[in-house]
Amino acid sequence: MVVISIIALLAGMLMPAVHSAREAARSTQCQSNLHNFGIGFAGRASSPDGRYCTGNFNWERDGAVTEIGWVSDMVDRGIMPSELTCPSNAARTTKAIEQLLMMSPTDAGDETCVPRMGSVSFTNEFGETELNPCREIAVNGYAVGSLDRRQLVQRKVIEQGYNTNYAASWFLVRGEVLLDDDGNLLGRRGGCSANIRSLNMTVGPLRSNMVDSAKAPASTIPLLSDASPSGALSVGVGEFPAGELFATQIVGGPALKTTLQPPTFPTGTPRVGASGWLKVWTRDVLQDYRGMSAHHRGYCNVLMADGSVKQIQDVNRDSMINNGFNAGNGFTSSEAEVKFLDLASFYTLQTKGEGL
Repeated sequence: MVVISIIALLAGMLMPAVHSAREAARSTQCQSNLHNFGIGFAGRASSPDGRYCTGNFNWERDGAVTEIGWVSDMVDRGIMPSELTCPSNAARTTKAIEQLLMMSPTDAGDETCVPRMGSVSFTNEFGETELNPCREIAVNGYAVGSLDRRQLVQRKVIEQGYNTNYAASWFLVRGEVLLDDDGNLLGRRGGCSANIRSLNMTVGPLRSNMVDSAKAPASTIPLLSDASPSGALSVGVGEFPAGELFATQIVGGPALKTTLQPPTFPTGTPRVGASGWLKVWTRDVLQDYRGMSAHHRGYCNVLMADGSVKQIQDVNRDSMINNGFNAGNGFTSSEAEVKFLDLASFYTLQTKGEGL
């Protein structure tokens, strides 16, 4: 009995070390995945348009996910995001999969603001009509959550590499806000989304010349990060059962320190001066990085524009990365856990909190 007790005691002492070693290995794998994506982004940025990607992996806001978005860009370059998911994340998939399973076929066919249908159908060399999965859902009117739809998403999306549990940064997929003369958000098309995370209110995906001219060093500009869960699948698909957690698709986006919403101004507000809107955007607005997840024993892995991967610590363990926001809205304190010289936090890459 004494010997058994000693063995049990030693085993109990050893288990934390084993768990720690396993998590260290998973974190290393996660960092390696992000490095691979960094190589893909660098290659994409050398293309004629200079963009790091074509948008976010988001059927609702960006378009047909097998043709538009950073996940599609990676697959096109031979990098399979579905094989490079973070092993430490409780969420094994992303909200885009939920959209593909549950968004109305009627919405899918609405091309007014977002190219959700993607490329037109064509006849292949065998005389068969080829449709991308987003167009197929719309054309065939597959009901939300239906067996036909689930099989299609599994066969033409997940099995082809289009899945991830990392989140794109707002800078990567949205670049910069569009503002009118009064300092308010300016949409590119009337009648389309006015959300600051939509393409309509921004210049679009990050370009290499934006990074080259930025006041924020490339080593501080986030591209991808570990992502927090934001919901659960309504129906099962493939290896993912109903109730499987999915990760948020985007982290960041300019927000006031006090309300975590974009600022608004009355007509006639001057651009400069003590009461100007530029001062508010520059001094009172930060990137809202609450979707970053520190699931590596309190650390979050983040891919930067220079190809490096940083580990950012959630010091107070409130499951959020606070880069200068006031306590509240989920933040348990006003303590800044990451400095501006480590993570680009202002509303534009063209400022360091000073005038433009």
